[in-house]
Amino acid sequence: MAIMKSILVGLWMISCFVAAEKGVYVPAMFVFGDSLGDAGTNNYIPHCKARANFIPYGVSFFPYPTGRFTNGRTTFDFLAAYMGLPFSPPYLEPKANFSRGINFASGGSGLLDSTAADENIITMGHQVVQFEHFSYILRNTHPSGAAEAKSHLSKSIYCISIGINDISFYIVNQTHQNSTPQQFVTLLLSKFDQYIARLYRAGARKFLLVGIPPIGCCPSWRLINKGECLETANQLFVAYNTAMKSHLAHLNQKLSGLTIIQFQSYDYLLNIIQNGEAYGFKDTKSACCGSGLYNAQVHCGKTTPKDLFCNDSSAYMFWDGAHPTEKVYAMFSQEIWSGNSSVMYPLNLSTLVPGKKASSY
Repeated sequence: MAIMKSILVGLWMISCFVAAEKGVYVPAMFVFGDSLGDAGTNNYIPHCKARANFIPYGVSFFPYPTGRFTNGRTTFDFLAAYMGLPFSPPYLEPKANFSRGINFASGGSGLLDSTAADENIITMGHQVVQFEHFSYILRNTHPSGAAEAKSHLSKSIYCISIGINDISFYIVNQTHQNSTPQQFVTLLLSKFDQYIARLYRAGARKFLLVGIPPIGCCPSWRLINKGECLETANQLFVAYNTAMKSHLAHLNQKLSGLTIIQFQSYDYLLNIIQNGEAYGFKDTKSACCGSGLYNAQVHCGKTTPKDLFCNDSSAYMFWDGAHPTEKVYAMFSQEIWSGNSSVMYPLNLSTLVPGKKASSY
């Protein structure tokens, strides 16, 4: 009942924007995936074990914990600003205004339902179900009719960050050990196909996929690998990203009117890790928040003093043991918006947004 009420409130607010949408490049942004995109979804899930709803998360911008797994804004918050949109509120947030977008992302989620199943998170599959439900209601209650609802959905941007947790569980928790790494990647691509097809049928047409960065170099994984990047993980992340890039070309041709662009974050972030000073980073190995070796032995905020974080988060690449700082997310968003073909495939987001001048590569 609470979810339905929230949806109806959001849809009622759409009437305030129908006239304005004609002058808006992107009517709404929808976010799916894991903790790189979670804007507070997990705060509303009873007994959820993956939360960032405590100090000092959010301190650099909000300045209070919102449920985002960083010290401020995420990539998708910055992208919303580029497109003149408000931050997309979590789908489970009571009385939220969904007229300009929704955030379905849930920290800990993966493409497979089995990933982090014991943490009470919203899986990618269930996130898709939530959007399908929203789309159905929108098409049947939009104040200007089904055709306007269809236009609203087709012109919107759909952002996805997913796959990190699936591969991490495969390596660390040894799930799906009957599958070779290549077979496991193929399984993930198959699930991705299913979700894209369902989102497409529900009205989505323009997608941004954030490729998996070299998470094997994050503080938590350095901690278990004597200070070095966990290359077995990074190699599988590369295999997934490479296979996905080829796969997207097939999907873009297969589904009429579909466009999926990919942010190739792996090489981009790895270069920053290896050449941090050139980008203004003092430390690319340790977390800003936490304590112990690489500030990753004791988790940020939850079991440490509330003031136990660095004085200057912009000098660090990582906020906690696994997640980037707001500065890194800001850099990501800039590349996604206007980056060249070395980081954006097959084009950048500003080129995809109607009415915007195509960026020169």
